[in-house]
Amino acid sequence: MVHKSNKKLGFTVIEVIIASMVLALTMGAAYKIFSGTSMGFQRSTKVLAMQNEMRNGLTFIREEMQRASYRSEIKVNGSEIEENGYEFHLCNETDIDGSTNKILAKWTICKPFKRDNSGAVYECTLRISDRKILYTKTEKETKGSSEPETLYNDKVVMTQVGKIKFSTEEFTTGTSNQGVQVNIETFAYNSTKGQPDLNVYAQTGAKIEVKLVKGF
Repeated sequence: MVHKSNKKLGFTVIEVIIASMVLALTMGAAYKIFSGTSMGFQRSTKVLAMQNEMRNGLTFIREEMQRASYRSEIKVNGSEIEENGYEFHLCNETDIDGSTNKILAKWTICKPFKRDNSGAVYECTLRISDRKILYTKTEKETKGSSEPETLYNDKVVMTQVGKIKFSTEEFTTGTSNQGVQVNIETFAYNSTKGQPDLNVYAQTGAKIEVKLVKGF
């Protein structure tokens, strides 16, 4: 005897729809996890890049500021130092918005003029414009075989600057006054549509061994 079976092979339409819905939900959840992880990674990468730029920029600024010096000439019977016109000038404002366009500081870097007539004077300017900190170093006077400096014309030291703050304090060594420390605080931010703003903060201090004057 031959028995015929009425059981049908394959999936019903309802089963296919349910399986498709489960797959769609699974893929949606996986995409959200991937997207969140990717955005978190991109955010961390941007923050790290901003921090590195700020640290490198402040290190560069501090090292250049600390080289501020008077013009001096070494003679047989001693040294002659010229102070007037070689002071360190710092802007009057202590809290400056990054979107402004103004000079922040001006100073000179001087290499002593020796008997062989070698020596040099360089004028330095730090300014802020359109959320960028820019540095310029130009040659004012050189003589003889003095080793040349690297010159800059609006070198971009830092970007995405939201605000920069200055403060000053005297620093001493032992019992004698050795100059002024210029404290610099920078606040940077990055705004991307649809994402939380990124905010980064950094600070440094430059020891200035020439007379500091507020204003230009």
